[in-house]
Amino acid sequence: MRTITTAIVILLTHLAAQAQEIASAMDSLLRDDLFKSSDVSVVIYDLDDDKSIYSHRADKMCRPASVLKLLTSVVALERLGIEHTINTTLCSKDGNLYLRGETDPLFSEADLDAMVASIPAGTTIDTLFADCTFTDSIYWGPGWSWDDTPWEYQPYISPLMLNGGCVDVCVRPSAKGTPPTVTCTPQSAYYTIVNEATSHDATQGKLTIMRDWLDNSNTIRIRGNCTATTGERMNMFRSDEHFIATLMEKLTARDVKVGTTARNQTPYDADTLYTCRRPITAAIKEALEESNNLCAEALIFHLGALYGHRPITHKDGVNIVKAFLEYNLKINGEYEIADGSGLSLYTYISANTMMQALKHAYNNKLIYSIIEQHLPLSGWTGTLKGRMAGTAAERKIRAKTGTVSGICTLAGYAQARNGHTLAFVIFNQGIMKSKLARRWQNKVCELMCR
Repeated sequence: MRTITTAIVILLTHLAAQAQEIASAMDSLLRDDLFKSSDVSVVIYDLDDDKSIYSHRADKMCRPASVLKLLTSVVALERLGIEHTINTTLCSKDGNLYLRGETDPLFSEADLDAMVASIPAGTTIDTLFADCTFTDSIYWGPGWSWDDTPWEYQPYISPLMLNGGCVDVCVRPSAKGTPPTVTCTPQSAYYTIVNEATSHDATQGKLTIMRDWLDNSNTIRIRGNCTATTGERMNMFRSDEHFIATLMEKLTARDVKVGTTARNQTPYDADTLYTCRRPITAAIKEALEESNNLCAEALIFHLGALYGHRPITHKDGVNIVKAFLEYNLKINGEYEIADGSGLSLYTYISANTMMQALKHAYNNKLIYSIIEQHLPLSGWTGTLKGRMAGTAAERKIRAKTGTVSGICTLAGYAQARNGHTLAFVIFNQGIMKSKLARRWQNKVCELMCR
């Protein structure tokens, strides 16, 4: 008994020494010149020892940026379940077609082609109805910046999304002094390409690809000097109409005649012709690994659908997340959540709140297995592919990044040298140069892995 007691004392002494060493190293890192003009919240927790290792300003309200997608994904798995799917369905009744959407963020042109193939060539349709009753008509989340359009990371959200509500524009140089070649995917007459660029002519200035977004126009203008293949992904104003217009063109190409288009709810007794079922895990993968905003917002709307009414609003989904924080994590302090992706200027949470979500996920084997699988891996995948390579933290960090103007965040899991799994949250705020914050975060990650 005395030998066991002595061993326990030695172990506890060793653990205390390790914790003190980390605390001392973190205190040193916090003396970096970076914090003369900015702030940071940090929490590090040993999940195997169930013990806090380090905490600095952990209760301060911060903007989490895209780290919020990690919380959204955990709540989606908890409330919706791993088997949940996001469906886009084509139905028929009385000579009409009904297209019912549920905001599938990953519905592709290949999916659209498969849908069209479900209709026999030569069929005559009276009316193609777009069923957009799944969500309300407010296409952006609360607190989103109006001038972030026309970029792909802020699409116009609707129940019917094709190619993420965007068009991929590729510009290739031609002979000197001639217009470059422009190709777009998916092709559709819904948008207009105005090619005013010139190949290999320095007098034309920098190449730009821009939609006339201030006029809510889907005219894409290409200007300047094209010297190399350049691509841009532009969002489409009214993504639902973009979906319908492209579908109509593909039906025409298949010799399917449609009299007109309109909007209406799908009758309950309509016959299903085709259903594209998107696993929720596919949306979570893109939300975490590639920081896809639309995927995170789709999760929010599907959480809101748990209330059982239509149309669903952002607030419905956010209320489910807030209920999770209150009832599952027992968090009753100050915070505000406005969306699922972290784009909102209104969203503020603490590092401690995020830590509780990380601990909750870790303690649920099924949820953790999915979250861990799809979080970026340091030095190898996703938004961490270019970070921490060649250091002690390479392939030892699974974490979600977050970057918006003035904000740089990182949260996830670290594999310590002793085999323990650590959860950590780093919220850098008031950052003017994100690369400096990322460099500092990398040092914290290296410390945890050493």
